[in-house]
Amino acid sequence: MTTLRIDLRRGALITAALALLCSVFLVLPASADPAPYDDCPPATFCLYSGADGTGERRDFTDRQALESYDATWDGKSLSAKNNTALWACVYGAPAYGGLLETVKPGNKDVYAPGAVRSHKLVPTRALCFTGYERCPDNRVCTFTEPNGRGAMTAHLPSTDAATKNYGTVYGTEAAPKSAWNRTQKHVCFYPEPTFTGSWADPADATGQKRFGAYVVLRGDSTTVPAPFAGTFRSHELVNGTADCQ
Repeated sequence: MTTLRIDLRRGALITAALALLCSVFLVLPASADPAPYDDCPPATFCLYSGADGTGERRDFTDRQALESYDATWDGKSLSAKNNTALWACVYGAPAYGGLLETVKPGNKDVYAPGAVRSHKLVPTRALCFTGYERCPDNRVCTFTEPNGRGAMTAHLPSTDAATKNYGTVYGTEAAPKSAWNRTQKHVCFYPEPTFTGSWADPADATGQKRFGAYVVLRGDSTTVPAPFAGTFRSHELVNGTADCQ
């Protein structure tokens, strides 16, 4: 009889242990979706089609920059997570143009519809405010916005039959507000497509004082001031500034 009581007691203990183990499994929560933005991989800049890290996600590594997006994604980003060690520069227009917002490494951001149309990743926040780095070597690059931002035109030097200098003519659509001269010559900009013309001095009420060619020295980059900004129609490359027309 004693042996039977011991066995029954041991069986009761085993049954209680099994019941407790089952209860542990029953209260375990179901697997949950990641918290907003937590799905952004390391060393990645993530754009989301929804607010607060929701919706479709597009990933860009810390070595990528995008001057414009395809039509299905252009202006469709409503939030972002910068999971890189770099600053993210987000622009409201293609080619690093329009309104600018910066995202610190590790931070998140939200946007109005249509506010994100290009981006780049840079080591310092100051580099978000310029776009000169796009200009290839041995080119004169003009930009439709100040500080090398906006649509860029890289002018390939070609010999002008009349002046024997390297010259380029362009229309109003490329009239620059900034420029970088990455050639070994100086650049003379003109308001006429014939490598000629001058500008009136806005400070001279008589209108008699005028400026000749606007010069950008070899290796220099500049934001073009008034009254020259947006008025260039041609330029030529010269060995000395005295050679400007």
